[in-house]
Amino acid sequence: MKNTLTKWYVLIFVLALGACKKDEGELQLPNGFAVNVEQNVDIPYAVTSKDEIVFDLTISAKAEAKIQEAILRLDEVDLETASATANAIDLKYTYTVTAADVGRSLIFRLTIIDAEGKSVDKDFTIYVQSAPADIQVSIPAEAPNEVKDNEEVAFTVSVTSENEIRYIKTLLDQTELTDLTKETFDDPKEDNYDFAYQPTVADADKTLSFTIEVMDVLGNIHRQPYSLFVERSVEADFTAYYGVNMGAQFNTVHGHFFNTATGETYVAEGIAAKSADVDLVVFYSSGTGYNVTSPTMATVASNIYTIARFGDDGLENWPVRNQTLLKKITTFTREEFDLLASAADIEAVYEESSATASESSGGLGNGHVAPFKTADGKYGVLYVVNRSANANSGYLIVDIKMQK
Repeated sequence: MKNTLTKWYVLIFVLALGACKKDEGELQLPNGFAVNVEQNVDIPYAVTSKDEIVFDLTISAKAEAKIQEAILRLDEVDLETASATANAIDLKYTYTVTAADVGRSLIFRLTIIDAEGKSVDKDFTIYVQSAPADIQVSIPAEAPNEVKDNEEVAFTVSVTSENEIRYIKTLLDQTELTDLTKETFDDPKEDNYDFAYQPTVADADKTLSFTIEVMDVLGNIHRQPYSLFVERSVEADFTAYYGVNMGAQFNTVHGHFFNTATGETYVAEGIAAKSADVDLVVFYSSGTGYNVTSPTMATVASNIYTIARFGDDGLENWPVRNQTLLKKITTFTREEFDLLASAADIEAVYEESSATASESSGGLGNGHVAPFKTADGKYGVLYVVNRSANANSGYLIVDIKMQK
């Protein structure tokens, strides 16, 4: 099921725990200004007073936006500014940690400003400890890396520390699971820490990222990652597509047309021959932003995917144009989307919404939901995870749950 039902998307705004050349993910404002921050040198989560923190960042704007400045600050003091009116900009700075920093969490703020004065921020939080943490965290070999959503995960983690342990806690996607936090120990330097987690229906078909964090009495920290894929225990009567990139009309990387039965996206070339498989079309308008529409929408055929530009693959030349009806909901939460656990749940989102059904969603922003009904009577729910800066060469990133 894992291979057929899911497409995984990268979590944004995480601390750098991996290899060099790490992609920090997209930073996005509601006004459409979006950038991507890439680390060319690994940034640690903890350092000592003998260390240096090296920032070597490549910042690139999405679509056609231009970056004017990138400013790195600490405690509201400017450390480094990179200036250039360009689609991409490099910022390099080395911070030397001092003894006065020990015990602090240094919060470096990167502010990126575009040519129109709009800005977006990214924080790097780095803890300064007195010495490298002499802490060992051993996850047992029998700890599963995959589990069903109706099965509890439980195992014992071995923790040893040169200094007395102050606490052991577990975080799920950087949020503390307080029921697992431990602050008293029979042996202050050694512990058998019980990890336990009961997946929920909202976890199904996802990889959960846990972090076991240990701090000693001197403030030294060690973090141990643990990943767990949650498989659906009962065969679902719907299909979930995660992290689908849907490109606007001038996007040359991502497909503009979506097949709800298979989760495939198609580019314009050769699309007429596949027209019977297309249920959703994406385009960008300077007036409304990103829109998801039915292939039957006349204005999209006459103004966007035209015969003049696409020839035989122009919408008006398609031998089949399936009608999909959509609604737009702006108050639907991510949790509500995750809790859709059956075909009936998906149908109810569309049928119980008071929004008017039409051949277009209208402009979509992050967190908006577009429930829809296809020509063959199948229901789906589209959730907007993210989008690039406003441009006809941009794209939407969406998750979709679709009746089988």
